[in-house]
Amino acid sequence: VLLCRPGRGGAMLERLEKYVAAKRLTLNEAKTRLVNFQSESFRFLGFDFAWRRSPRTGNRFVHVEPSPKARLHLRDAVRAELNHWTKHRSCAEAVRRVNRLTRGWANYYHYGHSTRVFGRQQVWLQNRVRRWLWRKYDCKHGLFSFFTDERLLGQYQLWSLPRTCAWRR
Repeated sequence: VLLCRPGRGGAMLERLEKYVAAKRLTLNEAKTRLVNFQSESFRFLGFDFAWRRSPRTGNRFVHVEPSPKARLHLRDAVRAELNHWTKHRSCAEAVRRVNRLTRGWANYYHYGHSTRVFGRQQVWLQNRVRRWLWRKYDCKHGLFSFFTDERLLGQYQLWSLPRTCAWRR
């Protein structure tokens, strides 16, 4: 990602191509493109970058959050750990594996404006663990009344994604 003043992108790209060619490397043409960041967003290293306007102050700021593909990657990894082929595992082992996945994902993506995304991922994660436990024990009672959020976080030690901004840790 090269950021420069408007209108100077073409010249900067040419300089970059010369520099990279001098090192005997090439740019990936499929991934290299010029973007006017004032009007459109871009995705880089699993993050979406876009200009947004603050509803409180009206000022513009750079909004950074995990991309939909990154969110789906976490969900697919958790689905692989919690499916009907893994019901033979103990609850502690299954939750430990899920916690390892979510901690790693959260440590990488806890940057910028990730709290809304983390809140949605936490709700999905709790529901997935809740359903896995319900199916594991062939429960007949209510799904949400028996495996409450407090029980998942307390008894089963499910790790909670951070719900505060990264810069307020």
